[in-house]
Amino acid sequence: MHQRLSVTETARAATAWVASPVGRLARIEVLVSISCVLLAVLILFGSGRRARRSSTFHAAVWSALMLSYPAVSYTVGLMQSASFRNEFIVSWGCFLLLLLGCADGIAAYSLNDSEQQARTVLNQGLQLIYVFILLVSYVGSLQLQLKVLLFLLLGLSATKLGMRVRSFILDGRDRVLTVNNKLIADYMSREHGYSNDQYDASTMKGYKYVVAGEASDLHDVQGDYRTIDPDTNPDLVTVDRVWEYSVLERKDLCLSFALFKLLRRRLGRYPLHESRLNKTRDFVRLGLLAGDDHERMYRVIEVELGFLFDFYYARYRSPKETLISDTALFVAVASTSLCTLFSPAVLDYHHGSDTVTTRFDIWLTRIIIALFLVLESFQYFTLVFSDWHKVKMLCRYILNEAWHNSPFLERTLGFVCRVNLTRYWNNSLGQHSLLHACLRYEQGLCCRVGRAPPLPRWIASFLIRTRTTVHRQLPGEVKRAMYVFLRTGLTRIQNGEYTLEKNGILDDFYWAIAQESTVQTMMIWHIATTLCDAKLRLGRADSVTKENHLVATTLSAYCAYLMSSAPELLPDHSYDTQLLFQGVQLKAQEFLRGCRSKDEIYSKLPQQGSFSNDGYEDVLVDGKNLSDEIERKMPETAVRWKVLAELWVEMLLSASPSDNATAHVRKLATGGELITHLWALLTHAGIIEKPMSRYHGKGP
Repeated sequence: MHQRLSVTETARAATAWVASPVGRLARIEVLVSISCVLLAVLILFGSGRRARRSSTFHAAVWSALMLSYPAVSYTVGLMQSASFRNEFIVSWGCFLLLLLGCADGIAAYSLNDSEQQARTVLNQGLQLIYVFILLVSYVGSLQLQLKVLLFLLLGLSATKLGMRVRSFILDGRDRVLTVNNKLIADYMSREHGYSNDQYDASTMKGYKYVVAGEASDLHDVQGDYRTIDPDTNPDLVTVDRVWEYSVLERKDLCLSFALFKLLRRRLGRYPLHESRLNKTRDFVRLGLLAGDDHERMYRVIEVELGFLFDFYYARYRSPKETLISDTALFVAVASTSLCTLFSPAVLDYHHGSDTVTTRFDIWLTRIIIALFLVLESFQYFTLVFSDWHKVKMLCRYILNEAWHNSPFLERTLGFVCRVNLTRYWNNSLGQHSLLHACLRYEQGLCCRVGRAPPLPRWIASFLIRTRTTVHRQLPGEVKRAMYVFLRTGLTRIQNGEYTLEKNGILDDFYWAIAQESTVQTMMIWHIATTLCDAKLRLGRADSVTKENHLVATTLSAYCAYLMSSAPELLPDHSYDTQLLFQGVQLKAQEFLRGCRSKDEIYSKLPQQGSFSNDGYEDVLVDGKNLSDEIERKMPETAVRWKVLAELWVEMLLSASPSDNATAHVRKLATGGELITHLWALLTHAGIIEKPMSRYHGKGP
């Protein structure tokens, strides 16, 4: 009884303390601290999510984005309703507002969020009004110096908000996807004529792809719509013009930006007029693929997709704008914040007799100001060293002839272009094996005590996929294999036909690439590759065979991952792909029930020739038959894995063209996929549709 009374009294005392002025001040301090942590996570890690695959990391960034505005709103509201006096409260409100204003490294977490920027701006405007009311209520008790500094900080917050609104109106995403895309689309319908059929992809001569300057003057003197013309527009910067001045790294940065503008047309559903031209094919085959540096092709596309990520998910200025206003505002905000931090009101503050304090408020004030200075500086330098600013500086250098012989400007440009504060993507591949996933799931069931009741189909499929899907770094051998194939077979990509025909075995395997859908073909070859791999012993194989084996198995597992976890990136309808993959996987699970090792998989699958009315079982039978056919027709291990490596490269490239540009943009928010890089590359080669097979029947 005594212990119960003690607990009750403690609870009552805690409740009374929370309701007291000191308790309410402590609640505000906790909420201010939480808000600062959320905003710090948002600023420091928001743009870095494209280079991270960790679900925990993405959950933290998403939580910070979702909770930061509500946390700041609630905290400011609690400050306004406080019945006590503490001069530092208004300082916290001002700096929370500034932190909210500098958290502009991320505008949206998903593609749907990107349409809500107007609501975000309005929310920040309301917070500005609330903090202004709070500051006015304390104006009589604040020291003169602190009063002036806080009003100045509030004015700077309003200025930052005004700049954001202006950028939102003048350079909003909708305007770019309509006006600017229209300009580029119309220009590219005539671009080939400007070079008079004289072009050289190795030197970019005649490639007048627009880098900047297309929207400098949209209307002529009479107010009519003005088209882009490189002969009459001196401010227009094109790729061939860039190639006359800059070193390779700077050239490639501008090239990536020009390609980003071309790719952006697909998001606005504008036609790609240049896709049928030989000049377009040569741009990739003789331009991006020239030389022995196979990494250059990937670097150009990575930077291009980095621009696309920023366009949808970050808040960066367009290249035609200057950073003078941003720099002036940064200097003003940083100077005012430093003056506030080192002012007597903060360094040597003495609480009055009627002031409520927790003795932590002075330290919290100093921490918030110091945190804001760090985050504001980080945000500013991120903007200075962003690719958008680099392109703008390079274009200014090209247009201003007085800069061309300046060693200082050359060194400055070189330094700025070499600094990269973020990675472009995580450089990883999802890996999934349909048969091995069923085997591991079955082994997991056997480890249970007793026999669990059967699970619904969708739950079982989900558990199999999530438990057995992993990610690995993209091997250099895979990147090299795709580069080599593209150099010789860019114009021959045809769902595996080119590889089989080149190796003289097309007649033997035409039935395996003539399935009803791309996904079904990939699934049959994936099952066959898995079975061939299960029988392989690479102990004494040469290095070339091991490399081909790595390429084939990695790309086979990646295509299975796409079918199971990202079907929207494949050319067939995503729901059809999902149904087919789930059906085959659950059917395989039935056949592999009781299987204990990989060596038993082959014997557990349905036998040759045992076709049924079940289409899912037929896929398993076809996969097993194909593995037998591969061993008979290609008995040499080296030849077998050479063909499989080339075939999987061609099959992935064949599946990359797609009209679903929105799906690729969505995937960029969580790190991106290799198939998105190939989709962009093939778009610039004029390959925008899935290649059609010459064979349309099925059957050996």
